[in-house]
Amino acid sequence: YEHTQLDFWFEARKVSDDAAAQKVCVDHLGMSEGEASAMSAASVKARAKETFQVLANDSFPKFVKSKDITPVVEEMLGNTDSIDSSKNLIWDKYKVPDDMAGFVY
Repeated sequence: YEHTQLDFWFEARKVSDDAAAQKVCVDHLGMSEGEASAMSAASVKARAKETFQVLANDSFPKFVKSKDITPVVEEMLGNTDSIDSSKNLIWDKYKVPDDMAGFVY
C-alpha cells in the first residue's frame, strides 16, 4: 500500500502534461485508460500533494516505529569501524565540542 503511494508521488512530481498524468494514473493508481483520460496534469499534482501528506503523517511514522527501519538505519550508518577510523582526519589538537561529536566523527 505505502510503496504504491510512494511510487505514485515520486512519478507524479515529474508530470508535465496531461498524457504523462494519465500514464501515471494507469501505472500507479490502477486506473483504466478510460478512467485516466479524465485526469489532467493539475489534478494529478493535486492528488500527489494529498498523497504526500498521507505519507508524511501516517506511513512514514509507522515505518519509523516498525522493525523494518532497522536495516535502513544499519545501511545508513554502515560499519561503525569506519566511523572510528575517520577520527584521524581531524587536526589532532582540535577538540570537537561534545554536542557536535556525533556529526563530526
